Amino acid sequence: MLHRLLCVAALALLITLPRTGWGFEAGDPADPMGQYQIDFLRKNLGPALNLDQTQVDRLLQIEQKYKSQKRQAIQDARTALQQLQQVMSQPQPPEQDVAAILDRMMKLRQDKLALEQKQLMEQKSILTPVQQARYFLLYLNMRQQIAKEAQKVRSAPQGVPLPAQPGPHEVPVSRPGKGY
Repeated sequence: MLHRLLCVAALALLITLPRTGWGFEAGDPADPMGQYQIDFLRKNLGPALNLDQTQVDRLLQIEQKYKSQKRQAIQDARTALQQLQQVMSQPQPPEQDVAAILDRMMKLRQDKLALEQKQLMEQKSILTPVQQARYFLLYLNMRQQIAKEAQKVRSAPQGVPLPAQPGPHEVPVSRPGKGY
């Protein structure tokens, strides 16, 4: 009975969490999306929040400071998830092992949230409440743009290049007295 309860709890927990590893952001040091985020923020933070370059640099330093710690938390969560999947693939998974892994996963999630909270507090010390709200909305907009681009890439047939971005097109011009 306890075994079934643990299995159901683990399944419910896994189903309710995002696919990106416990709600952790995807991130790899060589990830072009990570570089896109930094470039996007560097370009848009100043105008969107009415910040000077020093403040923008400070916000990006805070972002970078926590990035490696969050990346490690993501890796730890993925490892724990793999361990849980491995243990649960057994016909009779040991309840103690399952419980220990679930406890570890919950602790990792709490640690990740604590990191995010510390980062937000540091950013909050630099920004006014209006700037904080604008930063939040800018960040959401950036993530939506990334998601849209990712969806375009995923839905494109294999081997077919994505359509070029709209831009200036050459238009034939006729000149009076000249042959076209």
